[in-house]
Amino acid sequence: MSAGRAVLQDKVAIVTGAGQGIGEAIAVALAGAGARVLVTGRTPDKLDRVAARIAADGGEVDTLVAEAGQPDQSAATVDRAVATWGRVDVLVNNAHTFTDHLPLDDPRMEAHCKIDLQSGFFGSLQLMQACFPHMSRQGGGSIINFGSDFGLRCEPGFLAYAASKEAIRALTRTAAREWGRHGIRVNTILPRALSPKAVAYLEETGSHDFELAKVALGRFGEPDDIAPTALFLASDASAFVTGQTIGVEGGVTMF
Repeated sequence: MSAGRAVLQDKVAIVTGAGQGIGEAIAVALAGAGARVLVTGRTPDKLDRVAARIAADGGEVDTLVAEAGQPDQSAATVDRAVATWGRVDVLVNNAHTFTDHLPLDDPRMEAHCKIDLQSGFFGSLQLMQACFPHMSRQGGGSIINFGSDFGLRCEPGFLAYAASKEAIRALTRTAAREWGRHGIRVNTILPRALSPKAVAYLEETGSHDFELAKVALGRFGEPDDIAPTALFLASDASAFVTGQTIGVEGGVTMF
């Protein structure tokens, strides 16, 4: 790690859902910038692989198996970071358990909404509340939440996911208003990064070209496309940015 890359030197970051995809890319980027990173997720083998990747590049990392939306596990996550490194400066609420496509009139819809809201909205809220006393005592911090263009476009069949993601955007703006005086910045990223599995699904369902046509830049994003914006929001380069929604999705949604 070069001195020029150490923009997060001595900072402590928590990244949830970090065993793969966007979470992994962000964890690697933050560690590469000097942060000490706690990576969490549900699958130990995936977390160990990410930790080994970070350590091989000289980064400092710890792992914790935890599920988003479980209050005791959310508290334990923050306690782990503070016990290990004495502080927490950055929280990346990436984890989200989402449900399958479901028509609005399906009787299972309420149960689906509860699943999405528990992991996405309540999971983010729990971790933010657990971080607050530490960040406020330190004089500040950065919280990065994740929304979705699905929440803005309200695609048929995705109410549970869309509602949870829009609730997270409301949480972001409210926290930015309430916690700004403590030096805590809170922002939302709208990502569009598809895994090979997701691309294969689009191809199988015949919707690949339809979805691709929505992207102004003409390609689907990858996790590494999202990580630089998270790094920006985690760093002092965004010291005067809070309460914002930043789309990193190739121009699918234009504010």
